[in-house]
Amino acid sequence: MIDLHCHILPGLDDGSPDLATSLAMARVALDDGIETIVATPHCFVDAGPRPDQIRTATQQLQAALADHNLPLTVLPGAEVRAHPQLAEMVSRSEVMTVADGGDYLLLEPPFIGIPNYLEQLCFELQIAGITPILAHPERAELAQHQPELCERLIERGCLIQVNAPSLHGQYGRVIRRIAADLIRRELVHIVASDAHNATSHPPVLGKVRRAVVQATGEDAFREMTELVPGEIIGAHQQETAPGW
Repeated sequence: MIDLHCHILPGLDDGSPDLATSLAMARVALDDGIETIVATPHCFVDAGPRPDQIRTATQQLQAALADHNLPLTVLPGAEVRAHPQLAEMVSRSEVMTVADGGDYLLLEPPFIGIPNYLEQLCFELQIAGITPILAHPERAELAQHQPELCERLIERGCLIQVNAPSLHGQYGRVIRRIAADLIRRELVHIVASDAHNATSHPPVLGKVRRAVVQATGEDAFREMTELVPGEIIGAHQQETAPGW
């Protein structure tokens, strides 16, 4: 499996605080059947971290994984908070894209409120050749209070990523219901962990396999955790994967 949203890089945000935690997260991921993680530290346009910091941290973690004989591939990425000037910054290569590939951006809508520029921002990113992946909209007012806007963005080519913990109730019943409904309506393209540690919020996807299969069929879980994420990271993974 491929985890497209994971805060595994040590010391860059509110995810892993240190290398020991990152290695523990890697062990949990491997035990769950995850072979590749896109590291996605929170990124704010006015506060970083910068792409070069993310690349360096990813390389250092990959080297540490090799030293500890942990056959996990980690690719650089970021969870980027929506901002009206974001498309312009992406065009200047000031924002990290998914797997540093320049084709997809993990875009975080605010939890409270729906920016009036969100549709325009997604349009500007697409004009620039970037496909927005909306991060966990089930946890935000975007899917909770304006599901029609969520559907409209999907119709216009955006992708939707739902958190695995949303599906097993970690954030409460309401969010669990919204996430399950999105999956039943075939509006979800990716399920990811959004992991922040190895214990209370670990990089685990297999726990929700049954819920996804029950909601929308046997093939859906593989599409959301392997096939679609695999297409997204595609050639870049092959170029950078370590030789285990």
